[in-house]
Amino acid sequence: MKPLTLSMQAFGPYAGVQTLDFNDLGDRQFFLIHGPTGAGKTTILDAMCFALYGTSSGAERDGGAMRSDHADPATPTEVTFDFTVGPRYFRVQRRPKQDRPKKRGGGDTTDEPQAALWQWTVEADGKRRLDLLAGQWERCTQAVEDILGFKSAQFRQVVMLPQDR
Repeated sequence: MKPLTLSMQAFGPYAGVQTLDFNDLGDRQFFLIHGPTGAGKTTILDAMCFALYGTSSGAERDGGAMRSDHADPATPTEVTFDFTVGPRYFRVQRRPKQDRPKKRGGGDTTDEPQAALWQWTVEADGKRRLDLLAGQWERCTQAVEDILGFKSAQFRQVVMLPQDR
């Protein structure tokens, strides 16, 4: 798997939208995410794991626990991750179960968790389109596991190096 872009909204310390473009890495097969304590390294890994599997990188928090305390209550928590596996291009997007203000009247309502996985297809005229592969939380997770060949726990052990050790 090669990451392409990661977009986080109301996630971790990010109240708004924060997008990371891994295309700047070029053809590098290996890279290091580093910085001082509190710089947001774990948030990046949490967002990748959440997008792919619906769990955090340490599997200690669910998506709702990763919501930014700084975000406007009406801004949904959402992660979108574009990546490749060999010649295939994918996009996965997840929103955790979350409360938001009602659109009419007072009070809050709860939005159920959402997940979708698409594959980019290049048409004969060169235009790209997204084809939905899975549009339900568990089916999305299963499709990611099939594509990557890893379950969440295996991904955390093999793809991500342990932190604080």
